[in-house]
Amino acid sequence: MPAAASSLLRKAAFASAIAVGIYGLLLGALMTPSIQRFALYAHKINTLFAGDDLNKPEAFGFAKHQVTPFNLKTPDGETLYGWHVLPLDVYARNEKSLLAEHRPHGPYEDFRESTAFRLLTADDAEPARVVVTFHGNAGHVAQGWRTDTYRLLATQPNTHVLTIDYRGFGYSSGSPTEAGLVTDGTTLIDWILKTANVPPERITIVGQSLGTAVASAMALHYADPASELIPSQSQELRALSTSEGKLQPTTFAGVILVAPFSSLPSLMLTYRIGGFLPFLLPLRPFPYLAGLLTSQMVDKWLTAERLEAYYDAVGVMPQLLIGASGRSMGSVQLVHSTRDMDIPHHQTSMICRRIFGQGKEPGVYEGTEADGPVQCVDGSSGATVLDVKAQGRPRVRFEIIEYGGHNRLVTYSNVAVAVMRAFEDLFD
Repeated sequence: MPAAASSLLRKAAFASAIAVGIYGLLLGALMTPSIQRFALYAHKINTLFAGDDLNKPEAFGFAKHQVTPFNLKTPDGETLYGWHVLPLDVYARNEKSLLAEHRPHGPYEDFRESTAFRLLTADDAEPARVVVTFHGNAGHVAQGWRTDTYRLLATQPNTHVLTIDYRGFGYSSGSPTEAGLVTDGTTLIDWILKTANVPPERITIVGQSLGTAVASAMALHYADPASELIPSQSQELRALSTSEGKLQPTTFAGVILVAPFSSLPSLMLTYRIGGFLPFLLPLRPFPYLAGLLTSQMVDKWLTAERLEAYYDAVGVMPQLLIGASGRSMGSVQLVHSTRDMDIPHHQTSMICRRIFGQGKEPGVYEGTEADGPVQCVDGSSGATVLDVKAQGRPRVRFEIIEYGGHNRLVTYSNVAVAVMRAFEDLFD
């Protein structure tokens, strides 16, 4: 072998060894819970530049005083930063009084002191509807396409939007954990139910990406407060259960999941960094090692299992499917894009198979034979809709669309229509 070729091979082998070593060190580091969570939640990565201020929502495209920043205290002592976005029709009718309001520098420590709270809780002929949004990982409430989402949803009549930054995100205190984010979501929804006195049938929950895991946990927690899939051993959730007392099972107008994943371990097996580089691809020939790594994940976010448990729990309490006004409750809608480069749409198919897998009761659903086994969507034929309607069970609708990508999808009309469908029971 010529000397030049031999030298080139040695350099290539040396470079490969370094790459393997770095990859091994990275995998080893990810076995540490703190590093895992730093990588998963990416809560320290945000788009705020010097001079940007979340307390000035007008800088993010809202009308003056359309958004009211506020703080909420969690049962375990963290402070959550949130936004309340007024519907455009409500804002337009009350613009003069809103602009005249003297506001604190920073968020309201007691949101009840604001004009926005008065408008949210007004006893009108058309009482307020509320969309609770749980955003994805990284950043803060105003990052990326999130503000476009709020503006889109706030165009619906008398539809208020409430969102928070989870602990450790944006201006919220603390550090993120699965139990912590479940506590944060419940803190917000409890405030809406108990302080703002908005009944469940006028609340729809929307989650995107990581927020779909939070939203799914909320659906199960409120439908089945005793579920073992919402563990209470952690400090955060122990404080939550103590503060709540005995929780009565309930459902909401609807839960909408945009770009969901079945569980964090299953997602990691197919996750692509930046949408291109499969993180665990080098371990594909070694399934034991890949399984070992995913088994060591401290926050697993078992969305598919939680949705299955939700579907079954409501099935034995069909009274949860009818609201006080007689309207249908408890629907779940999943929306995913075939162009999602971060969370493949096959994750939605995995959720479908978990809920309606072998041994489950058949349902009546659109596009296929009635009373047969559910044929879950896979997106292989492009845009697809599967609407599952079984007697005494929550309505479940899967929508795979061709466009939108991972983050942009939540701003599309498909999601706004899903919200309207949930509030007005427009499935049929």
